[in-house]
Parts: sequence; structure tokens; C-alpha cells
Amino acid sequence: MPRQKRIIFLLFILFLCFSQKSFSKTAFQDTVPQFDKVVFKASLQKLEPKEFTRLFIQQYKQDSLKESICLVHINDLMLPSEDLLIQFWGNYSLAHWHHDKMNLKKALLYADKLYKIAVKLENKDLILSALMNKGKFHYEFGDYEDAMEYNLKAMELLKTTDNIIRELAVMYNIALIKLQTNDNVGAIELLEKIIIIINNGTAGTLNNLKTSVYIALIKGYIGIEDYEQARIHCEKAIELSQKNNDKKSEFYSLSFLGTIERINKNYEKAHQLLDESLAIAEEIQAVTQEIPLIYFEKGEVFYDEKKFEDAIAILLKAKTLMQKHKLDFIKLEEAYALLAKSYNEIGDTKNSVKFYEKASETYKKNDKRQGSISVDIIKKYDLKSLKEELNLAEKKTQKTRTILYVSVFSALLMVVGLIYFYKKREKENQRKFTAILKSLEEEKEQIAETKKESIEEHIIKEVVQLEKKIEATPAKEVEIIDETKEKLLKKLQNFETKELYLSKNSSLNEVAKKLKTNTSYLSKLVNAHKGKSFTAYITDLRVNYAIRRLKEDKKFRSYTIDSIAREIGFNRSESFSRAFKNKTGLYPSYYIKSLDSQNVV
Repeated sequence: MPRQKRIIFLLFILFLCFSQKSFSKTAFQDTVPQFDKVVFKASLQKLEPKEFTRLFIQQYKQDSLKESICLVHINDLMLPSEDLLIQFWGNYSLAHWHHDKMNLKKALLYADKLYKIAVKLENKDLILSALMNKGKFHYEFGDYEDAMEYNLKAMELLKTTDNIIRELAVMYNIALIKLQTNDNVGAIELLEKIIIIINNGTAGTLNNLKTSVYIALIKGYIGIEDYEQARIHCEKAIELSQKNNDKKSEFYSLSFLGTIERINKNYEKAHQLLDESLAIAEEIQAVTQEIPLIYFEKGEVFYDEKKFEDAIAILLKAKTLMQKHKLDFIKLEEAYALLAKSYNEIGDTKNSVKFYEKASETYKKNDKRQGSISVDIIKKYDLKSLKEELNLAEKKTQKTRTILYVSVFSALLMVVGLIYFYKKREKENQRKFTAILKSLEEEKEQIAETKKESIEEHIIKEVVQLEKKIEATPAKEVEIIDETKEKLLKKLQNFETKELYLSKNSSLNEVAKKLKTNTSYLSKLVNAHKGKSFTAYITDLRVNYAIRRLKEDKKFRSYTIDSIAREIGFNRSESFSRAFKNKTGLYPSYYIKSLDSQNVV
């Protein structure tokens, strides 16, 4: 019996514990304020359409419950409304909602609708807003031609207003398009002009725009390899973004600074900065679409560190997200190329070939797209400027008709002249291309003749040629000692034969160490023997190598320009393209296309 009492007592204690827990839970729940859907719905109906859109974009869509109620409000009450103004702000809300969700096609669909509504309303301010949004969405979708079209329309409309803030915003958008079409110098000029206007104070402080301009300038200066200016603007952007608690701008600034540190081979610092930018991206939704680009940057750091498996893992993540969201086609091409190189480094030939083929396919699409964009932008700027001049002339003089005829005739002459110029340039390019192929054949014959004689005879012949040059040189300038000259020339010949100039560590100092001589001695020998500076000597060797290999190696032609540049020792594709153009008169992309079109193997 005592045992039964103990059991009953224990059961009673357990009952009391559960009852207390249930009571505590109920009491706690009663103290939590409940979200009243009915009250929230009613509050939405009291808001002006524009104010509703502002709150929805900035606040409500951050809360999933409020977001769903707002979407019902938009679809059930705003879009079917007979009031066009309400329809406009309903479509505006959905355009930005889909944009933030990375549904870019739907974002463009709603942007088209709000533009048509604005035109019906004949409201300049709304038309301008719609044009700028359409330009922004097309830009982020990678359609730079249409992005430029809508920004130019917006700029034309702004000429009839005094809205300096929106004019600066459109100038900024055009600068971004210039950056994407590799007109870095043009973009920098436009962006620096915006900074001057903002600093003058005529348009207000505009801290957010100023920060965005700094970030765009960073990209521009990286594009022209002015890393010091890029770093200066990074520091300005970070300071301003932190001061204004602008996480989005801080994200971009840190990621670009990470890129600069990678270029300067400060890999640990690069990882740290890129990880900080990733943490911000995961914290805020506004830059979600940029996460794969940060993965790509980290992949580049891993590759430069020779951590190829780490590079592959993160590049595959970047590739998947880029494809999913259809982002930055240029970076997708670079991701494929870097994956191919990384797989090649670990001996995975199958995957290496697979990604080289993907890189080649994407490169051809990008090359075609960027080529048409650049020409189109030039045309549109020229025609837009001409049209504005004609309109101004019409207002200021009674001789409008005569001026118009003359201008139109001049424009026609200009078009004919441009057509003639392009045809002449194409003919000249073909001549240069043929000359390159001919020189390669002559070089082959020379190499064949050289092989017939011994290396010693070849060196002696070169020395004799050098001595002839020395005889014509004043005695004070002859500082190279004869007895060591032949040895160093032989080492230099060996340096060329083994293609050691393809290494990125081919500075005067590094090569002097390899040849066991001093920099001054080597520099003077190259000047006297090669007739050029040491830097020009290395650059010419690399370009000549590229010319030969591109002709002989079809697979090498499938690489991106950036990959080719890195393969032969250049740090940046722009430096390679510039050197190739200076040497041959052609850009490498034109040379590759010409080789492919003639099926040269």
C-alpha cells in the first residue's frame, strides 16, 4: 500500500508541473501583441498610391506576412482600378518587387506597363520615372543597347525640365553602360563631372549618389589599371557608406577593395575583404544578385594562390547562381575559363575541355553583343547631339530651313564618310592580317635556316652584328665588356628559346637574377643588341608568341582574351590588347576572328 501511495503522489507532482507549464505558456502568449491583419489591410486603403508604393518597397516587403497582404492589395485593388494613377503605382510596386526577387523578365513586363500608363496620363514626371526604371532593368538584365536607348530618351525629356538631380542620375546610368562596353575613360570623365557638380552644392548633398559614383569610379580605374586611384576611391566610398549606414555601398566598396588586394597579391587580405562583403550580402536582400560575383572573385584568389580545388568548388557555386539568375554574362565567360584552367591544373582533362568549350561559346556571344553595343552607342550619341543642335538652331534663327537642309546634307555626308571609313579600315585590317601571316611564314624559313648552323655560330654572327653597331657608337657609350658579352648573349638566347619570358616574373630585376648579371648590364645589352628597352623587349616576345600560337593552336584561339593575356604573362587583358594593337595594328579579337574565318590551322 505505501508503494501505491508513492506512485499516486509522483503522478500528482507531474500533473502540477505540466499544468504550471501550460499556464505559463498561455500567460506568455497573452502578453505578446498580435498582428491585426484587418487593421493593417484597412490602413493600406487609406494610403495615397505613391506613399503605399514607397512603404511597400522600403518596409512592408521585408515582412513576409505584410508582403503577402500588400501583394493581394495590389492585385485586387490597384491593378484593376479605373484610376490610371493608381494603376501606375501598382505596376511600379510589382516591377520593383519582381526585380528584387530576381524575376527580371517580369520586372521588365511591369516596367513596360507603367511606361504605357504614364504616356496615357501625359505626366512628364511619371514618364521620366518609367524610362529610368526601364533603363535600369534592361541594364541589369544585360541588355545594354536598350538600356542606353531608354536613358537617352530620359535625358532628352530632362532637357525640358530643371530637374538637376534626375539629370545627374541619368548621367550616372550612362556612365555605367560605358563601363560595361569597356569605355572606361569615357565613363571616368562623365563620373568625375558628376562629382564636381555634387561638390559645388547646386544639387544638394546627394550622399547616396556620390557614394555610387565613387564605386563606379573604382571599377573604371581598375579597368585602366590605375589601382592607386581605385584604392583612393574605395576608401572614400567606404568612409561615406559607413557614415550614412549604407550597407549596399559598403558591400560594393569592400568587394572592389578585395579585388585590388588580389591584384597586388595580398591574398589573405583579399579573402578577408571579400568575406566581409559576403556577410553584408547575406544580411541585406538588396545585393543578393551580386553574391555569385563575389564567389567568382574568391575563386580568382584561390586560383592565384594555386588552391585549385578550392577555386573549383566556389567557381561552380558562382556558375550555378549566374546561370540561375542570368547575371553578368561577361563574368560567366570568365568563370568558365577559370574553371577550365583549374581543372587542367589538377589533371582533370575531361572537365577542362568541357569548360573551355563553354567559355568559347559564351565568349562568341559576348563578343558579338559588345561589338554591336559599342557601335550602337556611338551612333545614338552622334545622332542625338545632331538633333539637339538642329532644334536649338531652329529656335534661335529665322534661317532654320536652310540650316536644317545643310545639317541633314552634312549628316548624310558624315554617314557616307563613316561607311567609307569603315570599309577602308576593314581593307587595311585585312592587309595587316595578311602581312602577319606572311611574316610568320618568313620566320619559319629563317628558323629552318638557323637550325642548319650551330648555336655557337649563331651567337658569333649576332656578336659580329653587334660589334658593327658598337663601331659606329662613341667610345664613352660602349660599356659592355667584350669577354662577358658572348656569355650573356648566349644566356639571353636560351631565355628566348625556353620561352621563359611567358612567366609573370619577367621584370628586369628578376631576369637579371636568372641570368646571373646586374640590371644595368642587362638593360644596356638589350638596348644595344635588340634596339629597344627591356620592357619593350619582353612585351614583343610575348606578343610574337601569341601571334604564332594563335595561328597554330585552334584550341588556344577559343580562350577568352583575358585568359590568353594571363597565359602569356600579362596581368590584364587591356595591357595585352594594347600591346598587340601597337605591334600588329590589329586587336587580338580581330586577328582570332580572321584566323577562324579562314579556317587557319
